[in-house]
Amino acid sequence: MAGKTYPKPKSPQEYLVQGCDRPWEVEIAPFRVSPNVYYVGNNWVGGYLIRTDEGLMLIDTTMHAQIYLLLESIRQLGFDPRDIKMILVTHGHYDHHGGVRPIAEYTGAKVFFPKEDEYMLTEQPELQFTLGYACGEFEIDEYYADNKPITLGHVTVHTVHTPGHTAGTTSMFIEDRDENGKSFVVGLHGGVGLGSVTDAYFEEYGQPKSLQDDYLASLHKLRGRKVDIAVALHPSHLGMFEKIGEDRLDFTPFHDPSVWEAFIDHRIKLFEDMKAAS
Repeated sequence: MAGKTYPKPKSPQEYLVQGCDRPWEVEIAPFRVSPNVYYVGNNWVGGYLIRTDEGLMLIDTTMHAQIYLLLESIRQLGFDPRDIKMILVTHGHYDHHGGVRPIAEYTGAKVFFPKEDEYMLTEQPELQFTLGYACGEFEIDEYYADNKPITLGHVTVHTVHTPGHTAGTTSMFIEDRDENGKSFVVGLHGGVGLGSVTDAYFEEYGQPKSLQDDYLASLHKLRGRKVDIAVALHPSHLGMFEKIGEDRLDFTPFHDPSVWEAFIDHRIKLFEDMKAAS
């Protein structure tokens, strides 16, 4: 079914429904974004596979119904999904962690999760926004800490608590290098969507409005970081698909140190425009 053209959903909720009811309609072939980092998500929400010399790491899992496509993407790249040693979840929304349980059970991978979002799994599961789709409970093996990088083989991931989109949203900066030893920093913001920082959202779900201040403060905190390759959980935020060349394993179109700051500035402006209109 890959290669067919389907109507584009009109909203994130429609994408979620389409991805869970008819996941093949949002399938996209995997591609490389840095020497050892690959996009293995669908055409709306991403998962990132990191190859190391001691196994694989996976950042986010997309949804439960997408798992067979995510695993197939990993196999298309020439890797064995059973080599996944760590699953790093950026935040507590379903479209990012819906596949954790089956993938963790299949691979035996260690699961990392933000402590501040654990209540979304236990006390307020409605904040995951599963829309009633399958979402198995999973064990958390370790919480993030800004002063405790996560290392597997030759790759290190620095995590930064960047609350706002959710209380526990965690951004990730991957230290990567090519076969010649050239270093690259891959930057991934853990969640920039504005839907969960609106006044209406706080009123409906009883969340603290201080998350708006946190959202803006988090963006400013990350703005000055050195990032060689900027990627996004929702690729449309960075126009990532437009950069893919004929060779999907050529990561060089994504290497642009100017993108990260421009991306952060754009999100700051969107937030400030939203506040001015409220």
